Amino acid sequence: MPTRHLTQRYLRIGELAQQSGVSAKALRLYEQRGLIRPSAHSAAGYRLYGPEALQRLLQVLVLKRSGFSLAEIGGLLGRNPELAADVLGTRIRRLERDLADKAQALNVLRQVAHRVTSSSTLTTDELLESINMTNKLEVDFSAAEREALRQRADKLGPAGMDEAQRAWPELIAQVRNAMQRGVAADDAQVQELARRWHALVQAFTGGDPGIARKLGDAYSKQPQAMAANGLDPEMFAYIRKAMAAAGLRLAR
Repeated sequence: MPTRHLTQRYLRIGELAQQSGVSAKALRLYEQRGLIRPSAHSAAGYRLYGPEALQRLLQVLVLKRSGFSLAEIGGLLGRNPELAADVLGTRIRRLERDLADKAQALNVLRQVAHRVTSSSTLTTDELLESINMTNKLEVDFSAAEREALRQRADKLGPAGMDEAQRAWPELIAQVRNAMQRGVAADDAQVQELARRWHALVQAFTGGDPGIARKLGDAYSKQPQAMAANGLDPEMFAYIRKAMAAAGLRLAR
């Protein structure tokens, strides 16, 4: 029976932290999560890490730098094909949403750039407002809903998209002005603003109550995105009252 040579050098946690660039605190957290484990312990009870632990740590770091959470990394390294597939599927959907959002933002900015080069009437305020309206609202649309939205954008075309981008800031400013002047929500003037608001929402959602509901929920949960677009809960309440007075409603 061959003799096993015990020449392998183990690292204590401080040495592992120094060589890997990962803090000892993070290494202990990874161990608590079951992502890495010591190869052995010294006679005094110190954790000792060998080559297999180093390889495992490298895998954890690669996945972490790729954007996976520690819980997701545990699923990927746990040798459970179903759990790994679920983690990867979630990550793929997240990246697909990010790509779709970036593609939409790029399209809007291209339209703004076209207006800058083709028209001398675009003011700095309009330019900044157009760019500000590209701030992304995180909405968990399904693949089918995103495809329906993409088809509606294609149908509108660049000119229609540009018109919609300009219509929203103007309408929001008019609603804000009416609120600040104390005009009642059921006033005929505000009802007309509510009809325009409803029409823009319908044009975007295609009348799909599920999409409209998700948009409303996303805004209520992301006040920063709401504020970036000049919106707030009071305005939504105000415009809903105006819609109700006009016999209209948005999905809740």
